Amino acid sequence: MRAVPRLLAAGAVALALWSGAPEAAAQVPTGQFPPGQLPTPEQAREMMNRPDAADRIRQQIGASGLTPDQVRSRLRAAGYPENLLDDYLQGADTTRQLRPGPRTFDAVRALGIMGEERLDTLERQDSVRVVSDSLRRRLDSLTALRADSLRADSLSDSLRLLGPSQLKHFGLEAFRRATTRFQPAQAGPVDEGYRLGPSDLLVLILTGDVEQAHSLEVTREGFVVIPQVGQVYVANLTLGELRDQLYSRLSRVYSGVRRGARATTQFQISVARLRNIQVFVVGDVVRPGAYQISAAGTVLTALYSAGGPTDNGSLRRVEIRRGGKLVDTLDGYAYLLRGINNSDIRLNNGDVVFIPVHGGFVKVAGEVSRPAIYEVKADETLRDLIEFAGGFDASASQARVQIQRLLPPSERDAEGRARVSIAVGADQFVGGAVPAVPVSGGDSVTVFGITDRVRSFVTVEGNVWVEGTVGFSPGMRLSDAIRLAGGVKPDVYLDQVLVSRVREDSSMLQLRSAFADTTGKLVEDLLLQEEDQIRVFSLATFRPALYISIVGAVRKPGRVPYRQGMTVRDAVLLADGVTDDAYLSEAEVARLSKDNSPGA
Repeated sequence: MRAVPRLLAAGAVALALWSGAPEAAAQVPTGQFPPGQLPTPEQAREMMNRPDAADRIRQQIGASGLTPDQVRSRLRAAGYPENLLDDYLQGADTTRQLRPGPRTFDAVRALGIMGEERLDTLERQDSVRVVSDSLRRRLDSLTALRADSLRADSLSDSLRLLGPSQLKHFGLEAFRRATTRFQPAQAGPVDEGYRLGPSDLLVLILTGDVEQAHSLEVTREGFVVIPQVGQVYVANLTLGELRDQLYSRLSRVYSGVRRGARATTQFQISVARLRNIQVFVVGDVVRPGAYQISAAGTVLTALYSAGGPTDNGSLRRVEIRRGGKLVDTLDGYAYLLRGINNSDIRLNNGDVVFIPVHGGFVKVAGEVSRPAIYEVKADETLRDLIEFAGGFDASASQARVQIQRLLPPSERDAEGRARVSIAVGADQFVGGAVPAVPVSGGDSVTVFGITDRVRSFVTVEGNVWVEGTVGFSPGMRLSDAIRLAGGVKPDVYLDQVLVSRVREDSSMLQLRSAFADTTGKLVEDLLLQEEDQIRVFSLATFRPALYISIVGAVRKPGRVPYRQGMTVRDAVLLADGVTDDAYLSEAEVARLSKDNSPGA
């Protein structure tokens, strides 16, 4: 092809460059997946067959060097059943399919044979495997449904049932997650209210005229033996009460032990290791049974160990029984919502924590901070429920709160009317306060949101510098809106600008004006109304699209926009140049004549 530029004409022009060799076939590297391709079933099976959490726990216990007796001893000292990890010890049946639960991971954590980060990763991987197994079972179920040719609407219903419910019971999630949030300390220091008992390990340190240290374990009979002092009864004493007793007993042997500044021998008594106690968690609880917990453990400690209440259990009337008598009741909402744990009392050996059936649930949905299912007491109202739910969101409409109530059997009629809707209007929200409307178990409260309609604006579209909505104010004219949109562009179409207006009956009214010049000055500056839509046109909108086509031995064949004065060289450059095998001595230009008659 010669280097002399040749002018191209406007219209449909085809430019062809010839290639000296056929195009090479595209090659796809072997061993790679094209983007978006799924792995084969064999590859997926290989990924799923990696060692699971149970195998990793077995390997880690074996690598730790601990004997089965040592593992059981450590578990017992940490407050866990000594046989909790027997299935993972050397000699256990490895063919059994084990699924470690949160309590198993906590027990491994207590052994100290795995790093915290590594153990958390293993626990998350096992959770993913559980989800994968669940999804596989669901997929098999859906495949069977499809094979039976069920109706499309039935399949859709099945899919909806597989998804999680929108609302969950408030507070139960805190007891489901395996964390250490409720695990009490296994060692001191303890608070002044802690009462000593058998198996507690005390440390007595003497300084001054006498330098001694003694480890003292409380015997089953409730006393400790201090060298040269003898037996000291400590059962059911607080540390403060024990200090008072030690002043008397130690001063008989060590003359420097006395109260006040004249003392030449001082002593300190502290708890080095806490004893374990056994408590019983029964009722509507996830894992009822007997549990060994630290003597510093509370009601929440025991409740967490048992997995918390079931969906049918009460979190607001947790009973603590001691010696067959009710000694206290815990309201879990006071702790979870306000951090008040006054009723989270310390448990004694043999205490019973009883979870009764719930007193009634109310669903709270819509524009609140914590949509959930809440348990209510007999004297609680809508005001309490909204407080439980964290209050209204900013998008909540207090003009529309609805309570759907399940009628008692005596009030249901023969036509099957079992529910009624109660509207709580804006007039009941005096001073913005939520009204104390009574609620009962089975109610469903919905807080609706404000409307999405935006007012006080007009829309400017088309050939302006900043398209979109602009704020409307009474008395605004067309020129004001165009100015707020940045003004018109230089190639503005002067003859017409359209204003579309919505009437009260939702029909549309079309208004029009025109520009006097490209500065945006209008022939008739229309008075605007709220939600008007303004359309400004461009001269380019009405010009025909001009292009040329270039094909053949170029790197990017196709259409190229035509510009006045364009040459063949320009077109080739816009197509990213010729290919290496292009025939440069000749190029073909085909052109339609102005009257579309045949020719070249």
